[in-house]
Amino acid sequence: MTDAPQHATETPNKWVPSPAVRTYIYGILVVLAAIAVAYGFITAEQGGLWLSLGAAVLGLGNLLAARNTP
Repeated sequence: MTDAPQHATETPNKWVPSPAVRTYIYGILVVLAAIAVAYGFITAEQGGLWLSLGAAVLGLGNLLAARNTP
């Protein structure tokens, strides 16, 4: 039995099924990270690490490829 190929509209994340919602949540995480850095809660390096973790959890690791692929 073979699996059908996944398309960019399908989701690797069962808790947040919509790609648009995942992208929106990631945008909120970017703003929160910027505020946390501005107020000195975390360093810029830590902010980048947290954003990378958020992207991995949301399944946005290939966001650039998905955006540039028809």
